[in-house]
Amino acid sequence: MAHYELAAPLLAKNFSLAPLVVTYYPHGLDEDATFSGPWHEPLPHTIPGVDAVSSSGTHRYPACAVNTVLWLAHRYAVGFKSWTPAPKDTAAVGVAHLVLKPVADGTQRQLREAILVLRDALAGADLKAIPLLDGIHGAALFIPFADAPAYDAVRAWLHALVNGAIAQHPQLLVHEKPRHFVHVAPRIECTVVSNAVGLGSLLPYSLNGTSRLPMVTPIDWNELDHINNGDVRAENSYERLAQEDVYQRQADALRGQIFGKRAA
Repeated sequence: MAHYELAAPLLAKNFSLAPLVVTYYPHGLDEDATFSGPWHEPLPHTIPGVDAVSSSGTHRYPACAVNTVLWLAHRYAVGFKSWTPAPKDTAAVGVAHLVLKPVADGTQRQLREAILVLRDALAGADLKAIPLLDGIHGAALFIPFADAPAYDAVRAWLHALVNGAIAQHPQLLVHEKPRHFVHVAPRIECTVVSNAVGLGSLLPYSLNGTSRLPMVTPIDWNELDHINNGDVRAENSYERLAQEDVYQRQADALRGQIFGKRAA
């Protein structure tokens, strides 16, 4: 809880009233997570909620606020995910996600190289992203959009971007595969499927579910070679959180970035 006492205000400031999907570890940390999904019981009157429409209907989610994060943490939440929609439209993109994960003994050196490759691919499309380390072995690039584009369009465009990067770096990158697919070559898997209503990625400053409780850590680009996955954990996160909100500073710099009329 001490971690979320510090992190909850940052989550609420950066993702105000975003729908939250909570990760729990009922069998213990380091085991498989379960996810909250839509909320089927009434929320307390002090906890804001938000409705989201998907193919299966309208669903209620707890909305990101300080009270929400702390209440859920008291109820054994470990991590917080969201599809980070636009502030006034849960069916439109506010921040897109490009998730990277080593497979088949892919290394952290490969991960760093992949992050830079995809940064360059985005730069070639006049876009910038905020890098996050997931605390275990993966990473993500969060890409803010101010014009609330549709999820289908953004997801298709990101798929095309990743396809191009993989074609140029086939010894480094690989397409996303079904969960139980067994990779045999060390690569970095690139995933964009979390850009959809009801799904999502772990938010910056969330904890991840291993016994060390690592923090999903937003970093500056010049820190990529100096901060490692797992360096920031619940037990020491105050040292970084007390300095500044790294995510907000970068998001503010990208506040006017738009998706526009891009096509896959």
